[in-house]
Amino acid sequence: MKPAERAVLVLIVVTVAVALRWGFTASAFQQNPLRADAGHYAQYAANLVEHGVFSFSPAVPPPPDSFRSPGYPVFLAGCRLLGGDRWLQLAWALQVALGGLTVLLGYRLARVFLPFAPALAAALLAALSPHLVVAPAFVLTECVTTFVLTLGLWLFARAECLGGRYRFALASLTFGAAALCNEALAFVPIVLAWPLLRHHGARCALAFLVVGLLPVLAWGIRNHTIDLAHHGSERVIASISHGSYPGMVYENPRLFGFPYREDPRQPEFGSSWQGLRTVLAERISADPMRYAVWYLLEKPVWLWGFELVQGSDVCVYEVGNSPYERQPVMRATHWLMHVLHWPVMLLAAGAAVTLAWNRRRRFGVVPQALGLLAVFGTLAYLPVIPDPRYLQPFRPALFVLTGASVWAIGSWALRNRTLRRALARSASRRQPDVAGAGGQLADQHGDVAEAQ
Repeated sequence: MKPAERAVLVLIVVTVAVALRWGFTASAFQQNPLRADAGHYAQYAANLVEHGVFSFSPAVPPPPDSFRSPGYPVFLAGCRLLGGDRWLQLAWALQVALGGLTVLLGYRLARVFLPFAPALAAALLAALSPHLVVAPAFVLTECVTTFVLTLGLWLFARAECLGGRYRFALASLTFGAAALCNEALAFVPIVLAWPLLRHHGARCALAFLVVGLLPVLAWGIRNHTIDLAHHGSERVIASISHGSYPGMVYENPRLFGFPYREDPRQPEFGSSWQGLRTVLAERISADPMRYAVWYLLEKPVWLWGFELVQGSDVCVYEVGNSPYERQPVMRATHWLMHVLHWPVMLLAAGAAVTLAWNRRRRFGVVPQALGLLAVFGTLAYLPVIPDPRYLQPFRPALFVLTGASVWAIGSWALRNRTLRRALARSASRRQPDVAGAGGQLADQHGDVAEAQ
């Protein structure tokens, strides 16, 4: 296939991605798009623009806090400055554009070590993924975080291919920005420094690690040098307590996904580290096997699942007039991705484990980095609610891993088929010789009989 033909196919996939995202964002109706977490982010943006203070408090002047990460509120603050009264529409439009660019970056990332066909397949999965399609419609961190993380991975891959410490520094700085969008991603520079250490030495790995942690370090210094009304640790404690209920049910099944709402010990459980340790230790000691199964088996499966734990289908908040319910093409894409979900995820998980456990350097830096990202990303979210929403920033990388699995399986099958054909041809060439030898023996036997 010619390069121009490949470019057209990639352009079609990206266009489909943008069309699906814009179709959902423009059609789906949210009665209150700035509720719950979204309301926090909008208030942060308003306080940044109007008071220059990072705070979700509606008070005037607002007291500073560090309850949430600063990346996404800064993005919304920029939308407020540029869009004025229509800042929300601008935010939605920019998120749709970032969603399309994420698909393109995922394709370029895959092409670093995959042929065209599996790389295009990975991009198509990202384009059709309902979780990624609906993300731009919500005022939540996932869409922007997914873009920034995928951008960092692409820059990391380019740095590996082209070389240069400045390219690695830029990639690492991008990972630091992703951590400011979602603090759980602070592990990324640490984990990706490992393959660099093995392939490029200690100096490259150390420089990559230091640059990647600089944004998080700067944010931490800010939080320790001023008086804060709320700290990020408060949300971490609450999140861990909310995710500790086996099956995400306390007593009433109707409160599935929100068991902490009926737990009488939740005020103690989710308000301090001491309370968290005390209550969780008591409950684990009362039924250790149930909690072991919950944390080691059930939570990873739930996290890699399809339907959200706290939400409706793939939507974090309920929406009306969803095109997934009334538009045939979008409904078909949803059905297809739902059917393919577990095969795709299992292929991605197999590739992730294989590539991460790379003791003999059989694979390159970029494939191993993707495997490590998937493994440690799963581990990072095990303490909290096992909601597939949290896996969203990793989905483009997971689809690349799926493409890698398909390519590896296909290559293995092709090699085996070629080998079987070669053996068959070799056997067919030897068969006449055997028949001829048998005929000669028969003739000799007849001669002997006549002589007798």
